[in-house]
Amino acid sequence: MISLSTLPIGDLSQFDWIAHFEANHNHRLQIDFSAEPELTPEEKSLISPSIQSFQKGEASGGHFLLRCAKRYADRNHDPKYPGAMEWFVREENWHSAYLRKYMDYHRIPVSRHSLLDDIFRLLRKTGGLRSEVIVLITAEMIALSYYRALAECVDSPALKSICRQMLKDELPHIVFQSHTLYKLKPHPIEKLLRILLMEAAMTVVWFCYKNVFQAGGYSYRRLAAECLGYLRQSIQIEEKGNLMPRCLQ
Repeated sequence: MISLSTLPIGDLSQFDWIAHFEANHNHRLQIDFSAEPELTPEEKSLISPSIQSFQKGEASGGHFLLRCAKRYADRNHDPKYPGAMEWFVREENWHSAYLRKYMDYHRIPVSRHSLLDDIFRLLRKTGGLRSEVIVLITAEMIALSYYRALAECVDSPALKSICRQMLKDELPHIVFQSHTLYKLKPHPIEKLLRILLMEAAMTVVWFCYKNVFQAGGYSYRRLAAECLGYLRQSIQIEEKGNLMPRCLQ
């Protein structure tokens, strides 16, 4: 269970997301490799493909997303929203940098191409802001389970610290983007589309990286239960706006 009870988010419509992201920026993770053991060839083989893919996925410049956010803000007189979205993109890029630093330390090459990332990027650009956010939030909810599994895969203090930071950052991201969908007003068939997208995406991610999930104590049933649980609570926020779930589970 991942608790949101400690997050400083009450009335979401009044919460200053820019202040949240700025505070996070001032307390960035400093990765400590002083007690880091060498990965065995088996460990490196286990984690490298998924880390390469997620590192690339976190590295988006977000240009299309930011243009969509600016258009939305201009139409709806929401001047703070583009700034908050810029901070969101910046925080995602920090995640990519954490993983890149870990990869460099353990001599894991950077992936120049990821089919999974290409699919997510293509889906994000099928529409405007709504499509971008729905695909982003789906990926982030799957990432919560992935980073929990990854942290348990190998005996790596540095990787565990990175995964803890990812989980800490991604939880508010889910609330932030869920509230964006609330502002956009749910489409009548959106709930069904989000469920279908989640089921398809988590199945593909499991198929690609099930060895990491299994090494981290996950079965497909556990992954599905967690991801669909995150989705249900995201939909609650989307529908009610100022609802604060007790936890994502």
